[in-house]
Amino acid sequence: MKKVLIFTYYWPPAGGVAVQRFLKFSKYLPEFGWQPIIVTVKNGSYPFTDKSLLQQVSDTTQVYRTDTFEPFEFYNLLQGKKGKSIPTVSVGGQQKQSWFQKISEYIRANFFIPDARKGWVKYAVAEAEKIIAKEKIDTIITTGPPHSTHLIGLQLKKEFGLKWVADFRDPWTNNLMNEFLPRTTSTIQKDLGLENEVLNHADAISVISEGMKDEFTDRAKQVAVIYNGFDADDFNVSPKLSAPYFTLRHVGNLIVSMNVPALWQAIAELMREQTGFKEKFRLEIIGGIHPSVQESFRQAHIESNVIFTGHVPHSEAIAYMKGASCLLFLVSDVKKSELLMSGKIFEYIAAKRNILPIGPVNGNAAQLLKRCQRDEMIAFADKEKVKRALLNHFNNWQKTQTVFEYSGQEHLLYSRQHQCSALAQLLNQL
Repeated sequence: MKKVLIFTYYWPPAGGVAVQRFLKFSKYLPEFGWQPIIVTVKNGSYPFTDKSLLQQVSDTTQVYRTDTFEPFEFYNLLQGKKGKSIPTVSVGGQQKQSWFQKISEYIRANFFIPDARKGWVKYAVAEAEKIIAKEKIDTIITTGPPHSTHLIGLQLKKEFGLKWVADFRDPWTNNLMNEFLPRTTSTIQKDLGLENEVLNHADAISVISEGMKDEFTDRAKQVAVIYNGFDADDFNVSPKLSAPYFTLRHVGNLIVSMNVPALWQAIAELMREQTGFKEKFRLEIIGGIHPSVQESFRQAHIESNVIFTGHVPHSEAIAYMKGASCLLFLVSDVKKSELLMSGKIFEYIAAKRNILPIGPVNGNAAQLLKRCQRDEMIAFADKEKVKRALLNHFNNWQKTQTVFEYSGQEHLLYSRQHQCSALAQLLNQL
């Protein structure tokens, strides 16, 4: 069995979407002749943790945890907080900032290039040198964000000449997070230089959507689309039903770029116009939420029908998906939003529930929904179409008071196991 050394910042007990990709690939890679060896951090800066995911790490998977140096703990200490966690929902949309926040944000944006987790690089490289000396390593994989992880691969490529796959779960310099940071022109140019160096030296690039492939094709030797997918084993849980209410559930963080006034207005109008809608309808947020989105609920006068559940373990998140009357899928309304393809959409589809999807109608996510013969994407500002679609789902639910289940099998192409076979093929080619 060939061995692949994988560098991933996000690994259990980290929670959220970012950890899922290589947690699942490491599970299935041995089926295709590759033994994964994981290098990660001892105590990372995570938005939240999910210790239940530790149970999904195979006993045969070697995991090396290294030290790291990061500014988040010091930053929180200066604000009177403990720990080094960073809430993802806090990014963007801030009305007012203290002088300390402004200075800290400027330092973060311009002194930590490409990101504030670059302090892990030297520790990971040192650990990798020991592993390479002890094990017969055929290939290395780095996965980002954080994109500073790719600097580990770049250094090892130059030192050992190993085959290297740089995996991109999100864009690098065109990442939507950068839009909210006060970056200088020289910072932007330096960051682009690092991105180009990684793309030029990596033997292959793997990305999560066709749109991201277009982003890198002219600068990389080879680009392969390997979707995030869903793990069928995760769906062996009982659904968390929402009866006696029709519950529209959003599973995941609701950040400022996902604020869709047209939807909140449509809900408000249905609460006023449709008999029984206000009494039976609930919007439930499973995860974090940005304060500006909560304010939008208040302005639309729908806050009385909103339930905030907060972060839950991944298995529980799947149970909430399976028990929803309808799932709310929102694409961030940002530049190049048509390229975005969150990992959540595959689990939404695998849950076999109705979906109310709002985003770019010709984007990658819209195309995926169409291939799986699922709900049509609705444009951000199309309030009337959003309203009709939601009312249609509500009326259908009222007839039976049961959760609708799709019977199609088109989604099976996007299982984690199937996508892992594509990753193994890429490794074999190298």
